[in-house]
Amino acid sequence: MDDPWATVEELADDEESGASEIAQRAAHALAEIEGDRLPDAIEALLRGHPEMGTLWRLASEVLVASDAATGARAFLARLADDANAVPVLAPILPDRILTISCSETVRDVVKMREPKEVRCMSSQPGGEGMEMMGMLAAYTDASVIDDDEAIQGCPADAVVVGADAVTPTMLLNKMKTRQIAESARDHGIPCFSVTGETKFIPVELPFSPPFQPTSLHLLSGIATPMGLITPTEATEHAASITLHPVLRLFIDRFDDDAP
Repeated sequence: MDDPWATVEELADDEESGASEIAQRAAHALAEIEGDRLPDAIEALLRGHPEMGTLWRLASEVLVASDAATGARAFLARLADDANAVPVLAPILPDRILTISCSETVRDVVKMREPKEVRCMSSQPGGEGMEMMGMLAAYTDASVIDDDEAIQGCPADAVVVGADAVTPTMLLNKMKTRQIAESARDHGIPCFSVTGETKFIPVELPFSPPFQPTSLHLLSGIATPMGLITPTEATEHAASITLHPVLRLFIDRFDDDAP
């Protein structure tokens, strides 16, 4: 394979790929890095994407295992199981959906459900709504809606969002996720998140814009490979995850380094 250190550096700077793709490639790279160099490679990845729960779970698996390759294989098996969240949510969704950002997992839900209409928030800053609309166009009548218009009117029968991480208190996702979740609550519309189990993490992660925390209790349910769980169950599951102690030191260090 390519030089694993070069891959780690590339992935740390990658602002285009999704979390699952980054984590998969990172697992293969870390499997090739052994000994004293491994913590440095892990720290580089996590500094690049501190909000990605999946990378923290990968790091923990690699550090706990007898060797990096064994830990990477165990993580990749978990990551493959994350696709089982899609059929949990798809059958129960209505025909008019509103979403934010550009989530491959949400795309897969729409592909399975084929609702009549999906409105994609423009998702500023970044404007991922156009990309999401393009991803969904083959499966539904997809369109882009201005963020403020979506938040004010919540024109859908359900809101569906992805996640970068699920902690014991919050869901980390793109900015304005909290506002659209609050709007859904105020309009009496369910708001669901669909996410892999590898995004659950037992600590509050460092993050910065364009990411934002949303209280788990704003969600009607979280679709996971374990089934559709409540916010309380999500809190309990996140808290039950074991994280290697050195990673908690990284979080403290990242917080100290924050401006």
